[in-house]
Amino acid sequence: MDQQTFTAMGGELVRAGLDSWSKGARHFAVLHTGMGCEHLLKAVLCSYNPLYISEKGDWAHMFHSQGFGDEPGVKPLGEARSIGIVEAFNRTSVLMRGRMSVTEKAFRPVAAARNGVAHLAYHDDQSAGAVVDIALVVAELLRAELGLDPAEFWGDYESLFTDLEQVAAMPAPAPVRDLLDAEAAAENRTRDLRAATYELLTTAMVTAAETASWQVATRTPKAQADLARVARTASLVTALRAAGAQSRQAATEILMDAQVLPFPSRPDASHAVPGLDRKAGTSVAVKMMIASASVSALYDFADKHPEVIARDVMWAVETVWGAEADSDSWWHECPACGSAGAVRGELVEVECGCLSEISECVHTGNVLRVGIPESFCCPMCALSLTHGEELRAAGFYTIEL
Repeated sequence: MDQQTFTAMGGELVRAGLDSWSKGARHFAVLHTGMGCEHLLKAVLCSYNPLYISEKGDWAHMFHSQGFGDEPGVKPLGEARSIGIVEAFNRTSVLMRGRMSVTEKAFRPVAAARNGVAHLAYHDDQSAGAVVDIALVVAELLRAELGLDPAEFWGDYESLFTDLEQVAAMPAPAPVRDLLDAEAAAENRTRDLRAATYELLTTAMVTAAETASWQVATRTPKAQADLARVARTASLVTALRAAGAQSRQAATEILMDAQVLPFPSRPDASHAVPGLDRKAGTSVAVKMMIASASVSALYDFADKHPEVIARDVMWAVETVWGAEADSDSWWHECPACGSAGAVRGELVEVECGCLSEISECVHTGNVLRVGIPESFCCPMCALSLTHGEELRAAGFYTIEL
């Protein structure tokens, strides 16, 4: 993407965060404003040089930005790797020469919220407000740096974006009211599902203890300890899978009620749907929020039960899923819970082009494998993304494997 695209998307996301806050969807306000800050940071970097958003050692951005994108051996721009939000903040701070008054330490909570892992479910109203306040300060500094008109950038929020109490008192904008209703419903449903998952885990622990007690006198202490551990893990994994199915169904119901789903079944029909980008963003955010409930409940449960190690349970789920994976899938960190999820799609082999960029090639036979994502599913939290617009909104792009 270029400066103009980053700027447009950044402004839309920041305003979406304020829309969410006005409706009372605090967690979504955190997520939207964090994503908006990342786009605006990259817009500033691109205004100096598009190469500033490239990861160290990545050549694709360099060749495309200098007009060599059509030359043989140059990787597609879709395979270019860009930096994350924290690195973007640090690089932008350097270029702004003291005009960025927010420190990296103060900005870190915004970056954490942008990354969208299960801790989203832990934000209360007070902590969410603190994160959104920081994000809005950064957004305003970046707006000024980009020379954007404040009235156009902030819209109806121009005179009050610095006061979240006034924002909360505003009526929800009519064009996105259904989307905001979906966000508010998702926040409430996430709390309910988190509590319900905790109860499922409690029942699972009782079942595991009963199973391990059968014929206990016939086993050695070590064998008994091993059986207890296996029974506990199996019961917890089963409970989490049941919770995941409930979460996936809940997200679908909320998005269907808000008429966010279904998306067009044919990719070439997507352009005919008004506001599809905003709908896709809402769909991903709702699914992420609800999916985070199961992992949040697992960590809640582990805090109260020292014998349960949350990471071990998550590893067990990933191990079972990995054994079921096929040749048309690859791993990707889940944006909702941070576990390893499965991306399914088309795998193609192309000439790497290394010899046109560097003197040595690390790819066997000068060929690299490229994955074109078509769907994503996380075995841990059951996050499921099945549409191209959803995948792009969640940050899944064509990648080198």
